[in-house]
Amino acid sequence: MKNIIKLITVLVSFALLVTSCSPAPTPTTAAPTTAGPTTAAPTTAAPTTAAPTTAAPIHLVVWWWGEQEAPGAQKWMDDTVKAYEVLHPNVTIETVLQSTDSLIPAFQSAAAAGSGPDIQYFWGGIYTLQNAWSGAIIPLDNLIPADEMSHYINNFERSYDGKQYGIGWYLSGNPMVYNPKLFTQAGLDPKNPPQTWNDLITACQKLNAIGVVPISGGMKDGWFGGWLFSILARQSHDSYKDFMSASVGNAKFTDPQFSGWWTALDQLKQAKCWNADINSIDYQQGQDMFVQGKSAILFSNDTFLKGFADTAGFGWDSMAVMMVPKWATGKMADEYITTAQGWGITSWSKYPQQDADFLMFMHTPDRLAAWWADTGVLPADNRMDTSLITQPIQQEIYKWDTTVAGANLENFIPNQLDNDANMTGVQLLFSGDKTPAQLAQLSEDTIAKWRLQNPDQVTFFQTWSK
Repeated sequence: MKNIIKLITVLVSFALLVTSCSPAPTPTTAAPTTAGPTTAAPTTAAPTTAAPTTAAPIHLVVWWWGEQEAPGAQKWMDDTVKAYEVLHPNVTIETVLQSTDSLIPAFQSAAAAGSGPDIQYFWGGIYTLQNAWSGAIIPLDNLIPADEMSHYINNFERSYDGKQYGIGWYLSGNPMVYNPKLFTQAGLDPKNPPQTWNDLITACQKLNAIGVVPISGGMKDGWFGGWLFSILARQSHDSYKDFMSASVGNAKFTDPQFSGWWTALDQLKQAKCWNADINSIDYQQGQDMFVQGKSAILFSNDTFLKGFADTAGFGWDSMAVMMVPKWATGKMADEYITTAQGWGITSWSKYPQQDADFLMFMHTPDRLAAWWADTGVLPADNRMDTSLITQPIQQEIYKWDTTVAGANLENFIPNQLDNDANMTGVQLLFSGDKTPAQLAQLSEDTIAKWRLQNPDQVTFFQTWSK
């Protein structure tokens, strides 16, 4: 993923400037503000999708991403396409797995040309809706029945001005993962992991004492900085909408409520909680250190856990999960970050109803069960048979998803703030080139520049936050 964020920022900003002449939709109704699946799987099943209304040959193109995050997704996709084509002999579906580097730039090029995929994979929030604002994707309200849509999780991430511009596919959350064996060696109780920031710093000291890196990470490619922002900055707030409000100028990122996370992160740095080479290795290498037994704690992603467990010499017994210890007391400090990675239908597709039909087919009972079997990742649908979740760690993730789910902050701020302040800023913090106060000012300067350069986007954000 090296250099992807800076590349994405340039290309996305260019695409948005090109399309800035499009009129902004008039606000009508408010988007939902809650996240997370229901606590139990309803007994009703997803409807069997209807055959296309025409027998004429139809060819659909799907550009997607996800095998990188949820290994096994490729097998599931291949099987799903084959099963759908059997039911719909006049339909052929071509799938193109994008690399992380090409996912956003390739779609921006397609949008500029008005041709490309019929169905496109999107991350949630801003990553989906900026394409709605530019006219590249269409609302799905008239294509997918409301009762069907109601079973999809985290619809609020793709809602704007009373319309639904995409649906979820699978859930992706951010637990803190730790190695109970290394905890025991350091004299820590693996059944009672750290709950406060002071607890975490104490754990770092004990792990350092036995020669184990307490927490591993990689910042060379910048990506991890955005994760740390979403995980830590939330703790002093009650709602993700605080960040949307500050983005449009109703608060300052230098205010203590917004700047405190820089100090909290610096405290971990000063306590030597991190690997010394964090700025010299990339994000994936930082994750790998944990699986290699070189570190005891990891800010990770729950989509990776099955892959960790399947690694030779590691296994489920080499890890446990905990909520991120608290440095602040906002309501969001008690949340488990949960986003739905998902889909949208392009405005140039000739077959929007068939596109929607295929998306609904992904949510049929057989496909939901197959997704879990192939990936070990929770689908973004509350009808999954939860009796299939038998591994204790995965059961814990499901519990958090269904009781304390909260928004991923990166999905609700301008990309420029994430790229030029959060990601770059964390690198500067670890290099010692900037203090927490200077980094808070960097955030404020970056968002002020964004507002000046993108007045149309400010208008969209103002409507979105309502």
